[in-house]
Amino acid sequence: MSKPRRLKVATHYRSLQRPLWGSLSTTAKLTLAGDWLAAAGFAPGAVALVEVQYGRLVITPTTR
Repeated sequence: MSKPRRLKVATHYRSLQRPLWGSLSTTAKLTLAGDWLAAAGFAPGAVALVEVQYGRLVITPTTR
């Protein structure tokens, strides 16, 4: 198993109205990228299952 990764939780802005930027709300966002994803079984274009647990996200590649 590879070393743990430290990721910054970014701010994601969402428009609440049309037109865009009429009124905004913010939410958390994580971006995952790197060769280590393919090494862990996450191929580009594949589907991943995300399970939410208290204080933890479990991300599993699927065969779908």
